[in-house]
Amino acid sequence: MSGVKIQKVDHSDPTPQIARSRHKSMRTYPRGIMKGTRSKKDPIVGVRDPAKPPPYRKGTLKILTEKGAALRRKTIKQKVKSMTDVKVRDQLRKSGLSVDSKTPPHIVREILEGGMESGMIVAK
Repeated sequence: MSGVKIQKVDHSDPTPQIARSRHKSMRTYPRGIMKGTRSKKDPIVGVRDPAKPPPYRKGTLKILTEKGAALRRKTIKQKVKSMTDVKVRDQLRKSGLSVDSKTPPHIVREILEGGMESGMIVAK
């Protein structure tokens, strides 16, 4: 029985497969997407606040959920409430909306709030 060799062969492929060794290289990480960033001209710069959303183009719209819109409305209301009457009128004048001096302060604040909610007025 020492001269008998048993070889299992699959029905679809009668010839046995020979395993070939593959040449391993370490080129994927150092030479992949990081290739051009190792120079001093264009280094990788970390972000200051990773929790902050990424920057977006000026022509894009930010669509909020109901909860996000409510939170935004609340913060705008607090911001306008903390402003003085003179500052509110000045902010409207800077944005291009002219309000008469006889207009009551609560209406001027509502105009500013509405403009800030719609995104037409940016107040800091």
